[in-house]
Amino acid sequence: MPTQRLGGFHAQADRARDLIGVGQSVAAMTANRIDGSDLYRAALVHAVAALDSYVHGVVLDRAVDILMMRTPAGGGNKVGLHFGAISQIVAAAENGPAEMEMVSRTYISERLGLETYQRPDDISKALAMVGVGKIWSAAFGKGATSRQTALGLIVSRRNRIVHECDLDPLNPGFITPLSADDAVSAVQAIRSIVAGIDSRC
Repeated sequence: MPTQRLGGFHAQADRARDLIGVGQSVAAMTANRIDGSDLYRAALVHAVAALDSYVHGVVLDRAVDILMMRTPAGGGNKVGLHFGAISQIVAAAENGPAEMEMVSRTYISERLGLETYQRPDDISKALAMVGVGKIWSAAFGKGATSRQTALGLIVSRRNRIVHECDLDPLNPGFITPLSADDAVSAVQAIRSIVAGIDSRC
């Protein structure tokens, strides 16, 4: 059964795909005088953000379910809530499960906001923390390594775009080319990865 976060992910992945379409349209309408590649870069960045947001949501939902005792606790990893948060969660429990869940969700979301879940190892650790172990091998079997490698390359490119303006390290002063097909492939790869992960959550 799909997680409740999957629909939101697909909506954001659609937005990324739409950005690619806008870039293609702009280039076509101007006979390539205006380069659409910055919209392709924006799409790639947005697709990675959609993945990150999806994983945050799944971890948050499962962590709250664990605190509310609807799901067994995960592995030995810890979320790292401070004592003030724990005190507030315990106090909220006295006012009923709805308030406890709301307070738990608030503090766990705040804590998870300090993390990024984009790289394969980070995603694996986050999901293991809430009881979803060995996500890559469970979701993709023998294809796990190739999926992890593909995601690692996409995230590295995202980081170059965000932190280095996508400048070409081998050709100073020039931007690394990015085609619409490259951006579409990145969005599709992330969609496929999320589908596999979601099937195990």
